[in-house]
Amino acid sequence: MRLLTRVVGVTFVLLYCLSFSVAFAEEQTAEDKDFLKVGNIVLTNMDIDLRVQELVPMQLSFHGGMKAEKLAEIKEQAVDELLTISYKALYAINEEIAVDPASFENEWQKLLSKYKDFTEKSQPYLWGKLRAGLYRKLLAKRAEDIVVNDRVEFSDEEVSSAYAKHKEMFIQPKTYTASHILVKVDPASNAEERQLLKSRAEDLLDRARAGEDFYNLAYYESDDRSKYVGGSLGTFQGGQTVREFDEVVQAMQPGEISDLVKTMYGFHIIKLDDTTEARQLTYEEAASQIRTQLEETKRKELYEAWMSKLKEQYPVERFDQ
Repeated sequence: MRLLTRVVGVTFVLLYCLSFSVAFAEEQTAEDKDFLKVGNIVLTNMDIDLRVQELVPMQLSFHGGMKAEKLAEIKEQAVDELLTISYKALYAINEEIAVDPASFENEWQKLLSKYKDFTEKSQPYLWGKLRAGLYRKLLAKRAEDIVVNDRVEFSDEEVSSAYAKHKEMFIQPKTYTASHILVKVDPASNAEERQLLKSRAEDLLDRARAGEDFYNLAYYESDDRSKYVGGSLGTFQGGQTVREFDEVVQAMQPGEISDLVKTMYGFHIIKLDDTTEARQLTYEEAASQIRTQLEETKRKELYEAWMSKLKEQYPVERFDQ
């Protein structure tokens, strides 16, 4: 039964590719010239243009105003992506990998829903191009799943071993929870204006240190959008704020209110609400991150080796335009 299923699948692939090739040979217009060939797959100008339209889903009038350099960059990206799909599709055909017909038709209907008043009768050549392009895309995805994605698995023992070997990498750094009040200073302001703003900031600092509710003070007086949550900046790690702000926060104790802190944005009054000391993550906390890292590394290795081999096996022939 398995052999019969395999033969049916291979037959479907070959018939599909053959039918597309015959249709294109009969219908290809003089305007749609061959752009390049990889293996036995020929990509024409229309194939490239259709992919460009996917990358820049705007009206043609918009493209008319696009810089030539940018359009050329997008076209090159389209060519690279279609080449990659073609490499994978050629591998699939050579290895007798098929796409389930029902799955293909389901995706085809989704694609058709994006086009209004588009039928095989009205535009037979474009219809064939879109179907061929979609099939190659699904065939490429199926091949990548088999060659790469389905082989990227790690047992719990392998993940545990990686944790033990690189335990020092899985540290939760110290975090800070803080709020602030900002008196914004326009960089273009003059010395007199900056002095007035500083005086306002000093007055707000005095009110905060006198015990006035910091949340309300930030809500009504801060120039930062965080005012709507009482000046809360949430929880962050060292190095995630501007240098002047970061240095002050790291030297503060929970509950403390800072002196005025001058940054490129203006004058800040910082209240450090809480800190959480750095600690070693447990295996249970780090396992998901470790597994993801292992999978990403393995996936990259398998993918790059696969693509390198395919590029050697299927040289690209470009046609004069």
